[in-house]
Amino acid sequence: MVVIVLALSLPAWSASGVRASDRLPHGAYFRHVTADGVVHLNRTLSNAAIEAGYQLIDKHGRVLEEVDGVKLNDEEARERRLQQARQRREDAVLLRLYAGPDDAMRARDRKVDALELAISYEENNLAQLQMKLDDEIAVAARSEQSGKDVPEGVQDAIVRLQRQISLSEKKLAGYDVEIGEVNEEYAPIIQRLEEINADR
Repeated sequence: MVVIVLALSLPAWSASGVRASDRLPHGAYFRHVTADGVVHLNRTLSNAAIEAGYQLIDKHGRVLEEVDGVKLNDEEARERRLQQARQRREDAVLLRLYAGPDDAMRARDRKVDALELAISYEENNLAQLQMKLDDEIAVAARSEQSGKDVPEGVQDAIVRLQRQISLSEKKLAGYDVEIGEVNEEYAPIIQRLEEINADR
């Protein structure tokens, strides 16, 4: 025996904990079997279906999703459903941003490549600053060796270059930290996208 209910009842959605954002695909139904063996096809997700477990099927009868039954008064089950709902929303956001794990890897690599390019530029800048500092220190040393005072301009240049070198080194350290943060940011994203692909 098959019972088909075609009306979409908003109160039933609300009572079952299904949010308005989780509406049925066009033409889809919930299918569940009661203890007496009766198969029900409904456009609404009823409490009976949640407790018995159900399948979400499309208009051609293909199973889109299968959900185990839970006791509605079970707090752990309620929390599990909430977590699953959150996960579905997070997955939807991920899938809007990335076509799959390879796409996320490419996005990560682009960010890392940009940071590595900045590191290369800053390393070159640091090397030039260090050479200039070495030149100024050599001028100061020659002045001292000849018994003369180190020119004020040379002293100022040494102080300025030392300050610039310190800033450059901090920039490089910051870029290294950023690369680590990018890798940390994308690791769970890539892992989740791989899990989604595996589930499909």
